[in-house]
Amino acid sequence: MFACFSLPIKRHSALTYNSRLAQYVRSNRGTDLVYHEGNTYTPNEKLREGQKSRDWKCSMYHKAKCRARLVTRITRGGDVIHVTSNLHTHPTMYTIQKMDAHVDDRKLCLERNPLCVNTRSIKM
Repeated sequence: MFACFSLPIKRHSALTYNSRLAQYVRSNRGTDLVYHEGNTYTPNEKLREGQKSRDWKCSMYHKAKCRARLVTRITRGGDVIHVTSNLHTHPTMYTIQKMDAHVDDRKLCLERNPLCVNTRSIKM
């Protein structure tokens, strides 16, 4: 199954070694998510006025008790990602990242990793 998400295209020339520009996608429910290295992250809290950075947790936080976290720092050249914990407790959420030629060039198409579906244990 493929899902296409709108992305703001941002450029920044002075990135640190461990930092990258944030790629934002929108969930089916309308929540803005950060897409980073095959996983999506949900905001830890609402963005307040004047806030210079934002904390994010892995979108599989509840389903897989994932502890991966990152912070986005808001800059003039775009939002820069700093990974604070890369300890995922599940397989990568998306296996393919590509720009779809048939869709607007600002859309990112992701394929859901079948190994990452239904990772929550069934309660009896």
